[in-house]
Amino acid sequence: MDTTFRQLVMLRSWFLILTLIGLSASQGWSDPPLASADVTLFKTPYINLGKVSGQLGMKYQLSKDMKEGILSSRWTKVRFKKDSRLLLLNNYKVYLGYAVALYRGKLYISTYDYHKTIKPLLTPQVFTSVPKLKTIVIDPGHGGKNPGCINKNLGMIEKDMTLDLAKRLKRLLESRGYRVFLTRDSDRTVENQNRALFANHVKADLFVCLHFNSVESRSVKGIETYTFTPQNQPSTARSRLIEEDRKLFPANRDNPWSTLAGFYVQRQLIKTMGGVDRGFKRARFSMMIDLQCPGFLVEGGFFSHYEEGRKIKTINHRVRLSEAITNGIVTYHKTLNRIANP
Repeated sequence: MDTTFRQLVMLRSWFLILTLIGLSASQGWSDPPLASADVTLFKTPYINLGKVSGQLGMKYQLSKDMKEGILSSRWTKVRFKKDSRLLLLNNYKVYLGYAVALYRGKLYISTYDYHKTIKPLLTPQVFTSVPKLKTIVIDPGHGGKNPGCINKNLGMIEKDMTLDLAKRLKRLLESRGYRVFLTRDSDRTVENQNRALFANHVKADLFVCLHFNSVESRSVKGIETYTFTPQNQPSTARSRLIEEDRKLFPANRDNPWSTLAGFYVQRQLIKTMGGVDRGFKRARFSMMIDLQCPGFLVEGGFFSHYEEGRKIKTINHRVRLSEAITNGIVTYHKTLNRIANP
């Protein structure tokens, strides 16, 4: 595998050039046209939530104080709040690119969020080029000279925990019939840009990146899942658009499917593990930029939280994490099959 990565490093520039040329000409590189905007707010196109409900065939209710809008159907309830980027989809947290806006007595969401978050989660069947799912690449975060998070009191190093989790996840997925590769199977250094290139090299259908969190505050805990930020949207960690946000990256091609897979896995993690739902989020992680298949990144808990760190250290907890991720991926696969074979 080391030899393969060295070869991929040398060809990285050509891979990127050929990717951009090839994918831009293929069906699926460009998203279907955005829904027509009703109004432009903060230099961003927005659409009325009432109009969204009609297009989705859902009921719409606006609260009396006009601070909350609810889309609902038999099985689904989506709650939006004025001035918030956080929505609740059946009480699971999902972060939008732009805040919900109140304008002339009506609530609006950005057309980007409607097309790149709401539609993939509620009506994924409207997107073409439904991917298959046979080959999965698991990416254990860090490794070698990059240890990741460290909890000295508990004797925990992130690179060890991600590798252990990745191996457990690999066995479970293989038992379900998937072809599975690891970007590293030992304690060695893998540069971030080479992780996606390896996934592309083995023609992966899904890229699963595994990490754990750490912050200065010892009270912060919970699980969160990320996918690559869609074009023309800021990542979850900030609210203002910057020049990088306008760029189109190879990973953006599969935004609908990354969104669907990432949300299913985050939902299953919270169902299985309980605890704090830190939500489904977006970030432009360097290891995903060149990715040519759907992918997501799991932050499986905080080393810096004493109680959660102690749990992560146990084999049983990591077994349950691997089971939850597996079940989320299987749910995603079942949805792909339903869409491809209606």
